[in-house]
Amino acid sequence: MEREQKRTEVAQLKGTFTAAKSAVVLGFKGLTVDKDTAFRKSIRESKAQYRVSKNTLLKIAVKESAFEGLSEHFKGATAVATTEGDVVALAKAVSNFLKDNPAANLKGAILDGKLVTEAEFKAIAELPSREVLIGKLLYLMQYPISGLAVALEAIRKQKEGAA
Repeated sequence: MEREQKRTEVAQLKGTFTAAKSAVVLGFKGLTVDKDTAFRKSIRESKAQYRVSKNTLLKIAVKESAFEGLSEHFKGATAVATTEGDVVALAKAVSNFLKDNPAANLKGAILDGKLVTEAEFKAIAELPSREVLIGKLLYLMQYPISGLAVALEAIRKQKEGAA
């Protein structure tokens, strides 16, 4: 890789890390192209980014950023998945990939600015999606209203029966 290509790569990586809220560092050895392609697709579906880069360039890119704590994990075959949005969607996509691909492993993760352990990462991946949580919240907000409507209807019928 030429010096100018390296500068461009570092600039792109810095831009990615500056915009991201969360980043996951993965190790992969012996991963087939088909499995890598499927993983890239699932990452895109979770509105996240995924890239493989040289460890030295990754270390330079995260220097003096919120993700500098991940630099110790940039060893061996390394890939980084980042997101500006839904942390749970990213964690689910990565977790599903890791379950299906024993050749890959979680090296480290910073989610919403916090360095998380592998156990914390797995717990976040098991959370319901944002859409499911919003649906449950809306149901809970509407439930008292529908319950009140049923009670008022019963009172109305009772008064009509007494009249």
